[in-house]
Amino acid sequence: MAETQEQLAVTPAALAGVRVLDFTWVRAGPWATRWLGALGAEVIKVEWPLNERGRTTGGTAPGVEPDLNTRTNFNDTNANKKGITVNLRSERGLELIKQLVAVSDVVVENFSARALHSWGLGYEELKKLKPDIIYVSQSGFGHTGRHREYLTMGPIAQAFSGLTFLSGLPGEQPAGWG
Repeated sequence: MAETQEQLAVTPAALAGVRVLDFTWVRAGPWATRWLGALGAEVIKVEWPLNERGRTTGGTAPGVEPDLNTRTNFNDTNANKKGITVNLRSERGLELIKQLVAVSDVVVENFSARALHSWGLGYEELKKLKPDIIYVSQSGFGHTGRHREYLTMGPIAQAFSGLTFLSGLPGEQPAGWG
């Protein structure tokens, strides 16, 4: 039986009632949490007092002056989210985040292995605040191994993995992806 528009309008979203604390930046991380929001999760993006790199990339709509709130890349990857600006290097900021962790279901980050841990927000610390917390890390080189503390973005990960070698035109140098 086909659902009517009225039935669809009252159908709860798949992730309704799930709160996600989003520590992601640039592209891959924000894109993942964007879809959690689209599925009904309450996503709270934690931003830093200084400008996030993702706010300065991408174009703008025709006739719109580029500024920190009009770039298409940031607005696209951060749709379906609430936002909060917090200085995690301050005692008050760290306390606020710990309070949010205690009432959240999921924490998502895409930093190097050392970043959240250095603020006292690694998985073991988060588990003490919320034992059933779901922790998603999109660290480019993982949390173990000799490259765990390296920073990476798409092109570096592509080259490091050998994926870049598979791109480009026959007889030409590898071109990279995206």
